[in-house]
Amino acid sequence: MEYKQLLAKCMDLCSRREYCQSDIDQKLRIWEVPQATIAKILKVLSEEKFIDHTRFVRAFVNDKLLFNHWGRIKIRYHLVHHRIEKEIIEEGLDNIDEEKYLQIIKDEIVKKRKATPRGIEFERNQKIARTVISKGFEPELVFKLLKMELGN
Repeated sequence: MEYKQLLAKCMDLCSRREYCQSDIDQKLRIWEVPQATIAKILKVLSEEKFIDHTRFVRAFVNDKLLFNHWGRIKIRYHLVHHRIEKEIIEEGLDNIDEEKYLQIIKDEIVKKRKATPRGIEFERNQKIARTVISKGFEPELVFKLLKMELGN
């Protein structure tokens, strides 16, 4: 494919959903596009606002929190993997509604509690905590909310 076709294809991709530079870079490498052409395409996509990391982070954080029920730790890890700047990641994570975030943790605790068979309460709570923490939620928040759930 030539430059104009590749650029048009990338613009089409970016107009359908949010991509970051590393996503497009990876696609272009798979298509065996020369590095110089990749750099030109990425520059145009950024200048024309087809790629915007702030917008990408906002969408990524929102989707992973609401649909996948991921915590801040896991979201941050995946954004770093996408090679997003630390300041943009932190800004995106700071915009999470704290009430909604805590409610998602509570919902995950309740869901796991229902799915975990009764037994020794300490072991059951540890299993619940491990599961929720593995979704990227902060351990101190999980234990605090788990303790509050036990009170109810």
